[in-house]
Amino acid sequence: MGKYEPLGQFLRRRTHDRWSASFAEIEAVLGHALPKSARDYSAWWANQHGAGHSQTSWLDAGWKTCNVDLKRGRVDFERAGAPRNPAALDDTDTLIARAAELSGIGDRDEVIREALRALIEREGAKKLIALGGTMADFAAPSRRRPVA
Repeated sequence: MGKYEPLGQFLRRRTHDRWSASFAEIEAVLGHALPKSARDYSAWWANQHGAGHSQTSWLDAGWKTCNVDLKRGRVDFERAGAPRNPAALDDTDTLIARAAELSGIGDRDEVIREALRALIEREGAKKLIALGGTMADFAAPSRRRPVA
């Protein structure tokens, strides 16, 4: 039995077509730790057969990986060929409806654009904060125009 075959066996027994798992949950199924490369590189989770891809026991079991989130240490597995039912996969429609209700924006596409803008602003701010951009001697410029 290969090192990753316990994961393949686990997925074969699943009755649902999707499994969203943390790396810790996967390690519990495997009975050993994932390699550092699985935590550092999304390519480790690529759905590729062949030499050097012994970790792809999920492909042999009829599953594929998607939505690899290295930052949160999570990956989703989907049964290959399973029909995609977005309503069953997540609560996106509910989230969009709630955002529209709170914001007063009626157009679904506009709600999504605004949500993406807010996400980009938030994540950009986090990156700036992480850079530690402090300027102790900074003084904001005057907002009044000089009188001519």
